[in-house]
Amino acid sequence: MNINDTHDKKKVIIEATWQYLLKTGLSNASVGELCKETKIAQSSLYYWFENKDDVWISAGKYGLSKVVAALFSYTLEHTSDIRRYFDTILDEVEKYKYELRLAVQITTSPDFGERMRGKSKDFRLLYEDYAKKLIKIFGCNYAQAERFIYSIIAFVIDYAIWDDRDKTQMLLENLYDRVLKRLQDIER
Repeated sequence: MNINDTHDKKKVIIEATWQYLLKTGLSNASVGELCKETKIAQSSLYYWFENKDDVWISAGKYGLSKVVAALFSYTLEHTSDIRRYFDTILDEVEKYKYELRLAVQITTSPDFGERMRGKSKDFRLLYEDYAKKLIKIFGCNYAQAERFIYSIIAFVIDYAIWDDRDKTQMLLENLYDRVLKRLQDIER
């Protein structure tokens, strides 16, 4: 088996595991049931992963990466109409709310949290890439782009967990006012 086949097989298992976790929830998940539902032999699973924790953590990282990429792409697609972005971002988040909740559950879990956060340190590099893109688009500095990114992340997670659209929209409006002021300052 060549390296690409190896990576592809592991990715297929991770994707199937993520779907399984979305269906069953982390607290009801078991390797035996995962293997039964996905028709993956347990020996194959342990060939690709160190242990069951590695399976769940790898799936969590995959799921979180998928959602982060989708939401960042949505953000970049709407940079030409900031008002529309702030009016519609929660509708977009709604599509991923359950996935975000599961990712937060894994990330904050006493059993998996520390290792999940350790495996997910490369998200920081992803955020830096998006910060560079925002700097180009808006002419802001790195600290401003970073504050925007981390504010959006905090609001998205807060909304996914607490499901309080009015409160989150209020926070988004406050951020919108700051972004609009920054854009007006640039135009002057």
